[in-house]
Amino acid sequence: MKTRIRDIRRMDLTRAAYQVMLEHGLANTTVARVGEQAGMSHGIVNYHFKNKGELLNAVVRYANRLIGDRVVALMREATTPREKLSAVLGGYFDPEIFNPENARAWLALYAQTPKSSGFVRLQNLIYSRLQSNLLCYLKKLMPLEQALDVSRGLSLMMDGLWLQQAMDGCEVPCSLALRMTESYLDCMVEKHGAGQ
Repeated sequence: MKTRIRDIRRMDLTRAAYQVMLEHGLANTTVARVGEQAGMSHGIVNYHFKNKGELLNAVVRYANRLIGDRVVALMREATTPREKLSAVLGGYFDPEIFNPENARAWLALYAQTPKSSGFVRLQNLIYSRLQSNLLCYLKKLMPLEQALDVSRGLSLMMDGLWLQQAMDGCEVPCSLALRMTESYLDCMVEKHGAGQ
């Protein structure tokens, strides 16, 4: 199936908006800056996106897809449920993605969430997808009730590390983030996985 010019243009503008947000922050992400970054007029941006909220919604989907694509690539190499869980963690803490600029951009987007029902739905979808990925493999390593608790604990830990990564002077090395989350996971599997 051919990709339509409209879809290509929207993707180019989404990437440009993502770059502008990383460089200038959410508050300073303007339609004019996005158009300039993409090499297009702001009228073209307005033609493809009804408003800034719609554009930011596309940026959130794009940023989440960067993580999702990395998780999928790592999943291809994993064979056991425990390796699949490591693939999820590896995708979220990939050095190309887990950096202060991306973390600050995510934090700004999360701060926008209460103001927009569209953002709330999108963030709920992203969170549900993460929980689904974690639970799918945790259930194979421990009883469901414990798997639910561990998936919540792991996602809270992941969110906390992303939050700290966004703070000035608090950069978290990817290796440390992975080591901490993997250690938590190993402890929980050892604690709840007996006899499974």
